[in-house]
Amino acid sequence: MTQAQAEKKRRKKPNMSGKQKNRTPRKRSKDRLNKPGKESKRNPTGSLGRQRKKTLSGQKKRQPNQKKREKRRSKKQMIQRLLIEIAVAVVTTGTLIWLASLFLFSIVKVDGYGMLPTLGNSDTVFVYRQSTIRRFDLVAIRTPNGKGTSVRRVVGLPGEDITYKQDRLYVNNEEKEEVFISEAIAQADASNSYYTEDFSLYKLTKKHQIDSGKYLVLGDNRPYSSDSRYYGLIDKEDIIGVIKIRILPFHQMTKF
Repeated sequence: MTQAQAEKKRRKKPNMSGKQKNRTPRKRSKDRLNKPGKESKRNPTGSLGRQRKKTLSGQKKRQPNQKKREKRRSKKQMIQRLLIEIAVAVVTTGTLIWLASLFLFSIVKVDGYGMLPTLGNSDTVFVYRQSTIRRFDLVAIRTPNGKGTSVRRVVGLPGEDITYKQDRLYVNNEEKEEVFISEAIAQADASNSYYTEDFSLYKLTKKHQIDSGKYLVLGDNRPYSSDSRYYGLIDKEDIIGVIKIRILPFHQMTKF
């Protein structure tokens, strides 16, 4: 091989290396295509994938917020339903109590001292309207003189003759013991006086028997009570009902 040929080969080698240099960038460009930045520019499917990822992440973030909102709404709805149920129950109960008070029971406040020592002024009692009236029952009445409501004790029933003599009660000439004022009678007897002044049905009504539908009532505080001795017999329609319980004061709650 001549020197001229060797020089030609040498000159061709740099050209081959140049070609390789030109090819290597092409390989690098392929590698760059595999990178996410280049792929997103040239490959449309990459951008769609990223958008899907964003939407999924956004949905995941929205889901807990929606759950919280739903919980708050459910709590509000539960509270509203509870309040409505309570309001309906209160109104229904109040209506039933009001209707029952018209026919079954009543609450009465004692006014005055005519029933001492059994009941005091401002005591509150439960009155049952449908109870049968018996002797010595405590009853709430509408006073004939129009002064409102008072509490008295039934002493005389329809068809009976009533007489008081020397602190003794006689019904149809038969003595009846009044246990509820026995101490007061004993104190009056010790002081040579009478707790209940003598009287008779005939002196009050000019009759020997109580008419049907009427009752004779007295207060337990006999010296100071206004009762049938002053305003006459009581009609059955004026008797509100029989007192069953003293409600107030609480520490003196008593069943009669």
